[in-house]
Amino acid sequence: MKAVARTLLVALAISACRRGAVVDSAADRAAVDSALAQYRQAWLQGDTAKALGLISSDVRFLFPGEPDLRADAVHALFISEMATYRIPTLNLTRADFFVAGDHAVDIGTYEEIQIPKTGAPIHGTGRYMTVWRREAGGWRIWRFMINELPKPRSTP
Repeated sequence: MKAVARTLLVALAISACRRGAVVDSAADRAAVDSALAQYRQAWLQGDTAKALGLISSDVRFLFPGEPDLRADAVHALFISEMATYRIPTLNLTRADFFVAGDHAVDIGTYEEIQIPKTGAPIHGTGRYMTVWRREAGGWRIWRFMINELPKPRSTP
């Protein structure tokens, strides 16, 4: 019986991974692009409410070397970051994108400048992966992973 169950599980997994399981419709891509543009503008304009409205109620942010941030911690992070920094530059360069059912995966690189209330501007670059989920009212960020790229070494 276990052998039959394993065979069935493998067959289901293989069929789910076939090319037909991933549907990347132009309408879904355009809707995610629109949500992403709104999210980016919210950060550029310091609009915390708008940014929070574009994340799922069970969002998780994943940062290297840190415990996962669940929704309440993500909300607190948004509020803190927007109160601490002005972000005049946030450039995103998409490297890959696909839609699979009610989820869309967006992978790319970012470049941003954060200007604190006091102190020098902070220039950051890195990679991101965002999993968007189709929910009532539109696409929202469900999972977000980011890692900064190492700073270039200066040559003597």
